[in-house]
Amino acid sequence: MKILFVKFLPVKVSKYFQLAKITFEEYFVYRLNFFLWRFRSFILFLSLFFFWLAIYGQENNFLGYQKAQMLTYVVGIAFLRSLVLGTRTGDLAGQIRSGELTKLILKPLGVFSFCFVRDLADKFLNLFFVIFEVGLILLIFKFPFYLPKNPATYFFFVVLVTLAFFLYFLINLILSALAFWTEEIWATQWLFGVIFLQFFAGAFFPIDVLPAWLSRIIYLTPFPYLIFFPLKIWLEQLSAAMAVKAIFIGAFWLIFFYWLVSFLWQKGVKNYGAYGG
Repeated sequence: MKILFVKFLPVKVSKYFQLAKITFEEYFVYRLNFFLWRFRSFILFLSLFFFWLAIYGQENNFLGYQKAQMLTYVVGIAFLRSLVLGTRTGDLAGQIRSGELTKLILKPLGVFSFCFVRDLADKFLNLFFVIFEVGLILLIFKFPFYLPKNPATYFFFVVLVTLAFFLYFLINLILSALAFWTEEIWATQWLFGVIFLQFFAGAFFPIDVLPAWLSRIIYLTPFPYLIFFPLKIWLEQLSAAMAVKAIFIGAFWLIFFYWLVSFLWQKGVKNYGAYGG
């Protein structure tokens, strides 16, 4: 049945479908690695959840957030980590250094399209598990989950999350493109992606609980538009005008990074020697 389904798909759609299928199969070949990754993500979610649960105790307000809002923010982090920060594009750096990029260039689809489809597969699979994991916690603890009251909030949220989705993809392409000029790309990706980016994105706590001067500096970077601002919109802590402003700023960063990826890729390909390939 699957073979017939793929056979009658348009050629372009069919090859992307096959790539997504192969990506899924890779996860189930290396099942232990995948489940250890999911276990790590689940433990991080539980740590943040119980940390803020303990901080609030019997109180309902702290640092400008009601208890339900902060716990909803933590749940939102778990979802956006999978939907926005989940990625396979980081593999591209190793493929550049090993010379395997040559094989990607020769494939009947673009390098960026190849990375994007693998990203989609990764996000879909992680999101599936997050729904199960977070749903289990919500079922056990039955805390009041904050739902927006204004229908426009859902629209603003979806638009900014979509921008964040593509923005993070471009950021990872930029980090991977650095492999054209340096061999120590893993340390750069780990330091920037895990420590610097996620902290500034609000992937551990809301940025506005920091000192005002530090928050203002972070707002000048593109990273808060990945997690913090989408969740601020969901919690209805931004007016419609501020939500629109956040969307326009996110769109500006998206255009800028698109230009930067194109520039670095053109320069990098000229420097590429296919070493090891």
